[in-house]
Amino acid sequence: MKFLKVFLFCLFIFEESFGIKIIRDAEIETVLTEMVKPIFKVAGLKEKSAKIFVIDSDEVNAFTIGSGCIFINSGLLLKFKNPMLLIAVLSHETAHIAAGHINRLMSGILNRQRNAMGAVFAGLLATILTRSEKAMAAVLGYLMTDEALFLRYSREQELAADSLGALYMEKLGYDSKYMIQILHIFEDERILNGGEYTKEYTKTHPNANSRITALQNRSHNFAKKADKSLEKKDKNLEEKYSRILRKLKAHLKNENLSKDDYSRAIYLHRCGKVSEAIATMEELSRKNPRDIFYKEALAHLLYESGNLERSIKIYEQIYKKDLNPLIKKDYAEVLIEANHNLQKAIRILESIEYDLYFDSEIFRLLAKAYGKKDKIGIAKFMLAREQLLRGNLPTARQLLDECLLKLDKKKECSYIKKAKYLKELISRNQR
Repeated sequence: MKFLKVFLFCLFIFEESFGIKIIRDAEIETVLTEMVKPIFKVAGLKEKSAKIFVIDSDEVNAFTIGSGCIFINSGLLLKFKNPMLLIAVLSHETAHIAAGHINRLMSGILNRQRNAMGAVFAGLLATILTRSEKAMAAVLGYLMTDEALFLRYSREQELAADSLGALYMEKLGYDSKYMIQILHIFEDERILNGGEYTKEYTKTHPNANSRITALQNRSHNFAKKADKSLEKKDKNLEEKYSRILRKLKAHLKNENLSKDDYSRAIYLHRCGKVSEAIATMEELSRKNPRDIFYKEALAHLLYESGNLERSIKIYEQIYKKDLNPLIKKDYAEVLIEANHNLQKAIRILESIEYDLYFDSEIFRLLAKAYGKKDKIGIAKFMLAREQLLRGNLPTARQLLDECLLKLDKKKECSYIKKAKYLKELISRNQR
């Protein structure tokens, strides 16, 4: 768990430095996570630990960092139109987690020399997350700059993940032949790239031919007939998957998919035709009153058009305890902008702080809410946390100094302790 937090911090905060962009979308992440949860269950892992993130990259690749987190490139999603192919990929990555490959891989990485970039933020970050002096944050810099090392498994580990992944699919009643199919696709990628694997794929996977042969020879029967009752039960999976692919394509390709009103609304929004986009989403929401994601999209469009009151009403209709944290954050933002029920907005943001893994925007919103409540000291403390997560240590320290001057020594003593603690961590890191 410690490494997970460090990795996600670095991945999200240093996106620009490493050329990585994470696509955060409540519907896409929800559908993908629902797809992987049954795999986690048969693998003996906690379903609640399953989290899927999408990276904006044309490369056909996916990887896991353990602790239930799997990263999938948008290029892989758009290439795999059949959800069974993605399930095969998810089964393979789940196998790496269940077999303990990640832990052994990271153990080896931690024993290697830290690079310069990792050293910059290692001490501070590790201390914040683990209250330990161990410079674990150096791992990401090393992973991302050492291409020969980045999440590269041994041939034996890959073969084991293939076999285990196929077994998981069979236990779920799916045809495990899809595990072989994805390897053929990766092999085609190698051929199309002049006999070489793409840059990302080279980092994480060995040659596909030997893996295909091993799968074909494994003792389990790959011709096993899939469980038709399960396929019938999951009949809506294909539609859900197809819908998020259309949504993803509309977001990334800026294409007008006129046959699909949902994608067309996204396209209209991107073109600045907000009124038309709202009208389209209103019609979709009217026809599908139980669809939370249609309502979420409509509420967001109304917010951007300045109709805060209507936006809040829709968010109130769909708000519940287990609502996706990304939607909760958007709801809180509208409440803050409308200066409506600020305390509720604060409660929502503080409840999802760790669900969104160090999303610095949460602290910006909290600062805004506390500022509107005239709690300037706490607002500056939140701004300091935002800057800290962005890696701006001098600015964070200055804001902490300012917040200590503004905090009420009697009513806000807990924030005083937190601010002093963060100042000490920054000082320790800069020595």
